Amino acid sequence: MRRETEAGGPHAGVAEGSRAGGPETEGLGAREALAPDDTAPDERWSAVLVAGAPELSARLLAEVFGPLLALAPAERALLVRTLDAWLECGGSVGRAAVRLRCHRNTVFNRLRRLERLTSRSLSHPCELVETVLALEALRWSAGRG
Repeated sequence: MRRETEAGGPHAGVAEGSRAGGPETEGLGAREALAPDDTAPDERWSAVLVAGAPELSARLLAEVFGPLLALAPAERALLVRTLDAWLECGGSVGRAAVRLRCHRNTVFNRLRRLERLTSRSLSHPCELVETVLALEALRWSAGRG
């Protein structure tokens, strides 16, 4: 499922690309290059990125959360709420369980189910980033519709 770049890995060229700026980014800070001028400074970067690329966000949402979106709305909401609580609690299952008023094993089980549905591991940083961006895309699409 992962696509390797010809240069030798999924991250090859990232450092070079982050320093290289086309004419549209030359002389601009990262925030100005990625976000519209009216972006509030307290917005999360992930939300800014998702809103700034709606077509890509829709594709990401479908690819990562497609099976999740096929669930019944109540079941989907439960898994999304669990993921959201876990993220807000810094990845602490115990604190997420307190916030959700359930047992920590329930949180573990829901997160494992989410991993199976998305084919993404929450313990692998790159896959976690994809999951977080898909969550932002879900929020963004819900806010628009």
